[in-house]
Amino acid sequence: MEPIALDFYTKFNGRFPMSNTAVEYYIKKFGDDKSAAFIHLVREIGEIAFAMEKNNTEHAKMEITESAALLYYLASKYGFDLDGSIETLYLKKLTAMKQPPS
Repeated sequence: MEPIALDFYTKFNGRFPMSNTAVEYYIKKFGDDKSAAFIHLVREIGEIAFAMEKNNTEHAKMEITESAALLYYLASKYGFDLDGSIETLYLKKLTAMKQPPS
């Protein structure tokens, strides 16, 4: 069996934490231009608001998908596992919420 090359997509415990297809698409579209990707993300967030305002569920789903994909792309540019970071952060937050007030 040929060894798997370790790169951003495979180094996180052998998991594929992000949509490789979406990240690959945005790498081709934006290269290393994180600012352009962020501007595009903000536009997509506006599209989510528009879809919600019009009660257009299918449009909202598409725009949420595109927004998530852009966040995965940005995470890849900063070299971290977005899914793992979300899990870690929100486990801490949930634990803190369960603590009685001091």
